[in-house]
Amino acid sequence: MHSGTKPLQTIDHALEAQYALRQRHPEREEVYNDHQRRSAALRAGGDCQLDVRYGPGPRCLLDIFPAGGQAPVLFFIHGGYWRALDKSYVSFIAEPFRRAGMTVVMPTYDLAPAVRVSGIVDQIRTAFAWVRERLAPKRIVVAGHSAGGQLAAMLALDQAERGGGQIVGLAGISGAYDLRPLLQTSINSDLMMSAEEAAEASPLVRLKRMGSIVPLIPFIGVVGGDETEGFKQWTADLVTLWGAHGGAARYFELAGRSHFTVLDGIADANGDMVRAIAALVA
Repeated sequence: MHSGTKPLQTIDHALEAQYALRQRHPEREEVYNDHQRRSAALRAGGDCQLDVRYGPGPRCLLDIFPAGGQAPVLFFIHGGYWRALDKSYVSFIAEPFRRAGMTVVMPTYDLAPAVRVSGIVDQIRTAFAWVRERLAPKRIVVAGHSAGGQLAAMLALDQAERGGGQIVGLAGISGAYDLRPLLQTSINSDLMMSAEEAAEASPLVRLKRMGSIVPLIPFIGVVGGDETEGFKQWTADLVTLWGAHGGAARYFELAGRSHFTVLDGIADANGDMVRAIAALVA
């Protein structure tokens, strides 16, 4: 094997069908384009701080959509399986939550394979610390989509281990809560995780290792009704485990939504999700 060649990877085709979504959803580029168009229109409207640096990595920047004063914060993390996308794809989500009285902060992070998943977790911790120190909100909801759901859950579990903090709610949208199945998918050709790394970065594994009762904040787990059983199971499993560890947890399935259009359900100003997530800071 010559230098620089990756070791051969065994792909489990059943797991590939559940978790590798690019072939399953050829329409996702159209969805992304729509989200980017709506997001650009919101940013062009002003009343936001863009590309604020929170850390040294080339992509360690965040956008702030302020609701004024001492407003609670929605800290929303984009998805992309730790290897794609950035905050510019999800700005459109900010407006209904700002109207609901929440300042929305959206970070971008460096991507695999340039950094490991554990490095991305640490970058998001740095972004969150920046928000706590610079904005000093009394109440924060951490939220994210797909890989962002995993990253948000890791922040919530950090606080549980500390014994308390400003996070008052977690909203995970189509989150990836157990990374171990990804080891046998094409996704890991970019992530290059070992079995140990996958377990360490898995909220489900981490929570199982915690004591039976820990100070967990309320958790809302959301998936699209048209998602794969694998994604639905990830959310159902974390909701169940959260409750078993003494935390309030609710499962929502948005009918007719895919892994990509589920964000349209989150951003629906008249929908249940804006009310449910905003209620976490009440």
